[in-house]
Amino acid sequence: MNNPHHTPQPPQMNIDFSQTTAEKCEHCENETFVQVYQMRKLSALLSPTGQETMIPIQVFACVKCGHINEGFLPKGE
Repeated sequence: MNNPHHTPQPPQMNIDFSQTTAEKCEHCENETFVQVYQMRKLSALLSPTGQETMIPIQVFACVKCGHINEGFLPKGE
């Protein structure tokens, strides 16, 4: 039986962080990032609703300088 209020949890992974590498800002080499959104506009001609639509795209920006690493951008950006 499905519980409509149950949020599926991602599988737990045992990760040894000593075997990972820190992602650094390509501009200033800072290692901390915040979630931000880029906004994309879809024209009314292409929108399934027939109305212009704004689409938020979540990306990560450097806390120190605001740069968004190329690898954080959507494909084709």
